[in-house]
Amino acid sequence: AADHAEEEAEERAAREAEGNVGNTHSGRDGRSGRLAELGLEPGGACLVLALAVPASSGQDSPVARRRVLRRVQTVLDHAFGTEVASLLDGAHDGGIGKAVVPGSPEPPPGLMDRLRRASGGPVRAAAVSARTPDEVPQAARTAAEVVRVARAAGLPPGLHRLEDVLLEFHLSRRDASSGAIAALLDPLGGSPELTGTLRVHLEQSQRRRDTARLLGVHPNTVDNRLARITELTGLDLSAPRGTALALAALLLRGEAGAPEQP
Repeated sequence: AADHAEEEAEERAAREAEGNVGNTHSGRDGRSGRLAELGLEPGGACLVLALAVPASSGQDSPVARRRVLRRVQTVLDHAFGTEVASLLDGAHDGGIGKAVVPGSPEPPPGLMDRLRRASGGPVRAAAVSARTPDEVPQAARTAAEVVRVARAAGLPPGLHRLEDVLLEFHLSRRDASSGAIAALLDPLGGSPELTGTLRVHLEQSQRRRDTARLLGVHPNTVDNRLARITELTGLDLSAPRGTALALAALLLRGEAGAPEQP
């Protein structure tokens, strides 16, 4: 009973803290008192992190997930030498959590390795600077989108900056043409074999042997699959325009490729 009461108290405290952080991330509460609670000065700069933690076996229960996120929180606090204001509940199962670090620090060396050990698998993160707390909501949205785009583009897990995915970020913006571009890959029928080959081929700068090696198939198999993709979609993957359209379509559809493994 005592353990259960302690767990409930811990949950309530976590929800209250997350509410404060969530208000700051979303821009709903910019009062100086709230900022001070989070270690942020009204005119001070900060670093905003977005984090995606992999789901691992044995971590399906809420209690197990919270333990993992507490370990992640501890790593962040130790790495930056301060209590990092975090909203990490969304970081599991393909979601994205957020954290705000006071000042203008750079993520320290070895941070991603420590996060990987704490979470039991590869972690994706993006870092975006905010010059003032008022810029935190936009920085948080940008950081979360960088994580999503990096995942969809097939980049390996790790720390990403906007500069790492400038083209992919731009191509993934939604406008009047987005639906038509995304639909270019509809003829593939969601085939993991074809969409996966296309994604890896573009990621490998269209080097067929590297694509074949990563997929574990013969280069001729890659050629056959690419020919089938061209036949079904009409996209000429040997031409810059066809390549750009294929990449944009993958990003807009959120094709993230194979699941990330520990």
